[in-house]
Amino acid sequence: MTLCWILIFLTFQFLKAEETEEEIYAQAGGTVTLQRETYAGTVKDSPDGTSKIYVNWVRGSEQTPFISRNPHGGIQGKEKTRFSFLPNFSLQISPVEESDFGVIHCEQHLLTKMYTKRYRLRRVTVPKVQAVIVGDTLFLKCELEKSSFSYSFTVKWVPPKSSNCKLDIPYTNGDISVSNVPMCASGDWTCNVKYNRREATAKTTVYVIDLAPAPSKPIYTAVNNTVNIPCSLSSDIPWTLLNESGLQGGSWTFTPQGNENQQPLLSLIVGPQTKWNVTKGAQIAVRERTLTDKDLSILKLPVSEKIRGEYTCTLVFKRKTFSRKVKVEVLQVSSTANSSLNEGQMVNLSCSLGPHTITPEVNWTCRSCSTHPFLRSTPQPANLFFPVRMEDNGEWRCELWNNQEKLTSVKFSLKVVKVPVDIWVCVAISSGVVVFILLLVVIIIGIRRHKQMVMFRRRKTKFCCCKSPEPKGFYKT
Repeated sequence: MTLCWILIFLTFQFLKAEETEEEIYAQAGGTVTLQRETYAGTVKDSPDGTSKIYVNWVRGSEQTPFISRNPHGGIQGKEKTRFSFLPNFSLQISPVEESDFGVIHCEQHLLTKMYTKRYRLRRVTVPKVQAVIVGDTLFLKCELEKSSFSYSFTVKWVPPKSSNCKLDIPYTNGDISVSNVPMCASGDWTCNVKYNRREATAKTTVYVIDLAPAPSKPIYTAVNNTVNIPCSLSSDIPWTLLNESGLQGGSWTFTPQGNENQQPLLSLIVGPQTKWNVTKGAQIAVRERTLTDKDLSILKLPVSEKIRGEYTCTLVFKRKTFSRKVKVEVLQVSSTANSSLNEGQMVNLSCSLGPHTITPEVNWTCRSCSTHPFLRSTPQPANLFFPVRMEDNGEWRCELWNNQEKLTSVKFSLKVVKVPVDIWVCVAISSGVVVFILLLVVIIIGIRRHKQMVMFRRRKTKFCCCKSPEPKGFYKT
């Protein structure tokens, strides 16, 4: 009879220690949590770690725990960077590695009692997605490792978060096909899997190839500066993915203002090291550079009046060509002045964007511009013509404005000097000589006219009337 009770007790203890298995789906490289099961009435746990329970997490058939909790010795484990305990001693793995897939045991000890639960970590996989060209079709697949239980799986794809992006996403058993894919589809897509009142996620990054929109307005700059002419990919796509997507080349070209002839500037060299090469015969001082990110811009281009015009950035793929156009306007001040101006000398200043462009509102500033009446008007004139004063000596600035927005500005200097005294003496002497010559001419003209009058009077025929009665009438004398 005693032996019977012993067998019953041992059987009961065996059943208590019998393992139950639970399947958990996770993605390699992701994060997964294995919830430790609590047993009511037998284990009194507390989140602060004051309970007397021992918790061991053991891999497969191994005997040594890879992480454990001892109420007297604390938490122990060789891989604390990837494995960690939650406050209730559940296990969190981050990131999940291939060696983690399989069976993981959770052993709990309290006094003479032991509770064991077995977890089987299964894979949810998203195959690598090639970069897709905007407007093409995007294919995504979510694969689940076969389960030993008859679970009902529900799979749903969640696109990247974007308030301006609406995608109609059909799905069948984890596979989706998005036609005419827009740029907003670029980013992290999430595959949500629901099964047995649990949920697992897997993510993949989708790259949509397109060029970022060109600036809607011209780029305004000024002479003697440098300017960047923008062009970039819409997202940070690795160049290896671009090359795999059929990238064949690219270029920068320039169309001068008032001219329809395109000039080649740069050509794209595709390979392990992608770079812009200066095209032979380029008439603008562009520089070659290696491309390491999505930025395709022309950088630090020296500004002069000859860079006015339209720039075209192009990327060529096997099935599609992308291009963006950027217009550049250059503000320039022209002057009739030489290196220096004499006080009182007339000067002609012009601030404009070139002969083929209507210049928006300009604003002249200088040390004493407020005293010039022609600068008190609104808007101010783009052309100034005035006699310079000593107050006008120094730095001037012409600013370009449009709808209360400052577009660019250009600085220049006027050098005004006083007229030397000897020059005034020369001017006075020259003026005296001129006056003397004029007076002399007037006197000579007067004398000549007087002589002409006298000669005219002498040539006149004189007649007389005789008082003697003998001859009657008039006669010559």
